[in-house]
Amino acid sequence: IFSSSVTYKYKSRIYSFASIIVFLFIVLSLITPLFIIYNTGGIWIKNRMHAEMPDVHFIYKYLLLAEIDSFKEPIVCSTFTTYKENDIKDHCTIIKVRENDLNNDGQKDSLRFEAHFYTDKPVKSLQLLLFFNFQLKHLIQATIESIGVFNQILNHEVQEIRFFGDLELRQKGLLRSEGLYETYNHSIELSDYSLSELLLHSFNRKFSARITNERVTWRTGFSNDEAVVIIGELFYVENFIYYQPSMWEELKWAWIQYLSCLLVFAYVAKHILVFLFTNKYLNTYIIRPWMNT
Repeated sequence: IFSSSVTYKYKSRIYSFASIIVFLFIVLSLITPLFIIYNTGGIWIKNRMHAEMPDVHFIYKYLLLAEIDSFKEPIVCSTFTTYKENDIKDHCTIIKVRENDLNNDGQKDSLRFEAHFYTDKPVKSLQLLLFFNFQLKHLIQATIESIGVFNQILNHEVQEIRFFGDLELRQKGLLRSEGLYETYNHSIELSDYSLSELLLHSFNRKFSARITNERVTWRTGFSNDEAVVIIGELFYVENFIYYQPSMWEELKWAWIQYLSCLLVFAYVAKHILVFLFTNKYLNTYIIRPWMNT
């Protein structure tokens, strides 16, 4: 019906062999979990991954360069008016831009860009720069202007080019400090850089845009009576941000690792000591509970 444990106390001098053994088991129980965790990856989390869908907006800045002849200037379509203090003449007759909310969640999910221009010779190569704003809200608070670049070399005559792809942020290096990237929250202007300098400046940033999973189709044949059509559709995708956890975030995981190992070693050490004391392998004297009454 009822039972209660009988607790025996084993006493000895502080400098006795029994006290040294008990102290040794306590130290081993505390240190051994640290040794095991250190040799199985470490107690601290060196980096973590955070998934975030940034708020992406096309800022209606673009630069389209269509090469038709190596000895002639390319066809240019752009919202920029000057390039290194030289005026830019826009050759496009029609530009269509539309951002779509595909899942009706109030956030833009894709961009459709369409350009029409006339040329007397077929296009040999194409370069399109599209400027976007990426707004990160969860891990860091930052608005990053970056460039999505599409390049295509054409080996045959085409009248229409279509390309599709995912637009994502490329992270260069581990994110180590919140608020470190406010320096990137400024506008990129073509008048400040040459084209190669602009692309290099964008590439060397901590965060830069890139087009992935790219697919290109075209309609062959060429007629100078018809407009050359460039159609691109980019889909905004979820990004993975790699960062170094803060001290509190590391402690939240570290104590679970340590405590789970400590409980096992404390349980084993206790039963070993019970065995040593009950079988009188250690010299102590026993205090029984009924002797105090």
